[in-house]
Amino acid sequence: MKFLIEITVNSMKNIKRLGLFIASVTAFGAFANSPYNIDTSDFIKPSELMVSNEQCSNPVSPASKLIAVYEIAKSANSSNRLEQKLQVTLIRNGNEVAHQYPQTGITESWQLNQAKQIKSTRFFDLHERAIEYQPGEKVHGKTESDWSYRNQLISDSLLKKFTTTNVTNEGCNRIETKQFSDNRLSMDVTWFSELHLVSSFIIKEKDSPRILESWSLKSLTLSNKQITPFFKSRYAYYATDYADIGDDHTDPFLTKMMNLGFIEHGASGFYDTQGNPMSGDSTKNNSHTH
Repeated sequence: MKFLIEITVNSMKNIKRLGLFIASVTAFGAFANSPYNIDTSDFIKPSELMVSNEQCSNPVSPASKLIAVYEIAKSANSSNRLEQKLQVTLIRNGNEVAHQYPQTGITESWQLNQAKQIKSTRFFDLHERAIEYQPGEKVHGKTESDWSYRNQLISDSLLKKFTTTNVTNEGCNRIETKQFSDNRLSMDVTWFSELHLVSSFIIKEKDSPRILESWSLKSLTLSNKQITPFFKSRYAYYATDYADIGDDHTDPFLTKMMNLGFIEHGASGFYDTQGNPMSGDSTKNNSHTH
């Protein structure tokens, strides 16, 4: 389990990088009131979630179409106070899923095809541009291969390493509390098992109340009324295939994004099969393997 310790420490560094990632796009314009944002006015809190038996027995599972808003926070170097709060919105639409980062105006999307291959796209919402990555295409030596990692924000393989310590509710509203610990850290996950949805994820120092990192589900909806427009608007952007980027030296947008590092890496996801954290920068230390 040594890799979990090392990767969790790396995740602290990656949140710092994410802060720089966010700061570097502030000159592009405020995104807080952008029409590209999800309207959460009619969303519910996790504690208010009630999935009916009818919804649960529907051939189109409520887990396949939903929107969930998360808040991420980490502690200061020697403080119990959580800071650097960021937002990630998870949007599921059957065999496609997106992670929206409102602070940067960037949305990342993945599509699972019939051959179980994953195609990824990065949308630059403020510019109505997109970069497409074909299935099997390597970026920094990495290819997309774990659908559960993108669809759930935590992979099935990592979940199997946790022990279920408590269960509340039954059937479609089942909530499982899971825990993993070693000689340095403890990790706790609260999991809506029928929705395959993280409610909370907390990393603490072992035998200490100090929280190092926290992910919290703030609100969600099982309604699909915003989902189709969300994806439709982004697929209308002007798209460039990743393989063609090096051939175009005349596009100022691509040049700017490449110089800022947005084409090949950035904030993305939660934890994959190996426990790798949310930033694509993890490929630089060779810790990112599916």
